[in-house]
Amino acid sequence: MVKRRRAMKGSAGARSSAKGAGAPRAHRHTRLVRRKAPLPFQRFVAQDTPTARKIALIRAGVAARVVNEMVAYLQVPKGVVFAVLHMPESTAHKLIKDNRTLDRAASERVVRVADITRMAQETFSGREPATQWLKTANLALAGAAPLSMLDTEPGAGEVRRLLQAISAGGVM
Repeated sequence: MVKRRRAMKGSAGARSSAKGAGAPRAHRHTRLVRRKAPLPFQRFVAQDTPTARKIALIRAGVAARVVNEMVAYLQVPKGVVFAVLHMPESTAHKLIKDNRTLDRAASERVVRVADITRMAQETFSGREPATQWLKTANLALAGAAPLSMLDTEPGAGEVRRLLQAISAGGVM
């Protein structure tokens, strides 16, 4: 009788280990599926978009849910993204809830942030160092974080100039 119980325990344990071994695979598979379809902001950052396509995107308006994607990608509070896009929090939440698009000005800022994020990733060889650099106060920008400068084209021009200088060896 004792032998029989031990055998049953062993087989139950084997079954639970088999289930345990199968569950992570399914979970890993789910993650792989999610990674195959990057979020729109990630797509903007991943590759340079032709100018004609950027203009069409801006004119049509970028989906408002990009705000949440930017927050996740850049790992910043929503308030930082709202400030860069010049958008009140209540407006952004309403647009996201109603599945609407951003206006042309905010859409242009999204494209601008994506372009400079990609440039920073190329300069610093990766997403983590690039996003960290974008969020850190910089003496060359009078103590402002590069990300905070992207709300205007002149500010973005300064950030681009700084990234080009860093890429060329740090000479300004």
